[in-house]
Amino acid sequence: MRRLIEQTTLTYSEISVRTGVGRASICRWTRDGGWQRPPFAPRATDFSPSVRAGQKLKLRQLTERLRALAERAIRELENAPTVDIDKLMQALQVVKMARLESMGRRRPRRQPDGTPRPVSWWVSRDEAIRAALKEIRRGGVDIDRVPQQALDLFTDAYTPVEDSPMLRPRGKKR
Repeated sequence: MRRLIEQTTLTYSEISVRTGVGRASICRWTRDGGWQRPPFAPRATDFSPSVRAGQKLKLRQLTERLRALAERAIRELENAPTVDIDKLMQALQVVKMARLESMGRRRPRRQPDGTPRPVSWWVSRDEAIRAALKEIRRGGVDIDRVPQQALDLFTDAYTPVEDSPMLRPRGKKR
């Protein structure tokens, strides 16, 4: 498996057909083992550039980054001779953010009258960030105590894709 990943330019689907191992397992083994693909091999979806990444991938990456940030903050607190209450509160808020992001959205949002909210394809950057911050406040996260680095990761993940001709939907022009 490792030879096929590191020495061929086959896609994960082609490797899956040859070996009988699922694409998700191949991707996980590649990531966990630190296996490097050749320069011109097709990229796995986990490693797509963040500009072109979809919302689902951005949120999955956000969860991993927040988890790593929380673990680092906790390690720093454990190694410190005294407990800094502010750092402890910041670490707890990042852990809450990571937990909420890993849970995802369990149910669709509803309007006060019970009807589903309309989903707009393009929302402004400010509206998207405001809605995301409102969701984590509902989850019990105190925004004032969140470290700036975690807040920057959060806003980057919830920022809509830039309006670029490459990223616009294809089809007939209207």
